[in-house]
Amino acid sequence: MIFNLEQLIAKFLEDFSPKQKRVITGRFGLKDGKRATLQEIGDEFGITRERVRQIEESAIKRLTPQVKEAAASLINGAAVYLESAGGARRDEEFMSDMEQKFLGKGSTRYAPRKLAFIFLIGGAPRYEKENDDMHAYWYSDDKSKQKLSDFVRRVVKFFKTSDKDGILIQKKHLKEFPDLASQHFLTISKHFGKNVFGDFGLKAWPEIEPKTIRDKAYLVLKKHNKPLHFENIAKFISTYGIDVKPAHIQTVHNELIKDDRFVLVGRGIYALREHGYEPGTVREVIVRLLKKHGPLKPQDVVKMVNEQRLLKENTILLSLQNRKDFKRLDDGKYHILEA
Repeated sequence: MIFNLEQLIAKFLEDFSPKQKRVITGRFGLKDGKRATLQEIGDEFGITRERVRQIEESAIKRLTPQVKEAAASLINGAAVYLESAGGARRDEEFMSDMEQKFLGKGSTRYAPRKLAFIFLIGGAPRYEKENDDMHAYWYSDDKSKQKLSDFVRRVVKFFKTSDKDGILIQKKHLKEFPDLASQHFLTISKHFGKNVFGDFGLKAWPEIEPKTIRDKAYLVLKKHNKPLHFENIAKFISTYGIDVKPAHIQTVHNELIKDDRFVLVGRGIYALREHGYEPGTVREVIVRLLKKHGPLKPQDVVKMVNEQRLLKENTILLSLQNRKDFKRLDDGKYHILEA
């Protein structure tokens, strides 16, 4: 059923005085889509904020029975829709669906404000204002509100106590919460988000909402899963849409140097420590390998070092032949001098 909300609201207000109409249309944003403050309307009429509030309160009391009766099918239809959506829906999404379902998309100016007017005056569905943890949303009843709160709390706890890669790569949360993809609840919570690659997780994670250049570079390397030159990292920050502004190449380089999540593995080439790369000079890498594996043939040293660094073979062999650090054994293998 399609409603003519313009006519319906005009009928509700036809017996009101000009001042009462102005207060209602201003406070609910019915005329221009913008909600006027008590102070703005008070200044317009030369009355106090308290007097505006009194006029608003009196008008709402008068309107409530009319709205409940004349818009009953719209209010009931919204209630049925909300139940099918689990009992709660984020404000913008709910209003968009209500407009399309009951008004016809684009047929009514400032449709969200006018729909909110009907629901708020009619007393259903219920509305919860935006706060630090939640976006504004509509809900069916106290039971639905509690259901939303409990579900969000459970998912937040799971995400905070789980391995991030288990969620971002293996999607373990979909197994824990099989109906997560069809849930509207998590769009209400401010704890969750998606990055430019479509990965879902906590907004506090740098993989989801990277705020600094370091975090944006981290996300690029994480998605590539291989070392990159800092110039390419800067380019991909912009190309992928991680930042709308072009990333300055030198700034990226300077930030990579300062953050121990990144390891310099070649001339200007960086990799992530979490991908198995360890910091240090070529000498330090060779020492670690020989301590771990014992004496090694030169070709094995070259192969293993190049799993950690992007270097020419001669560079590695030259370092290996340093007699202050390494010695060549009788079988041709090399080991640490101290050993």
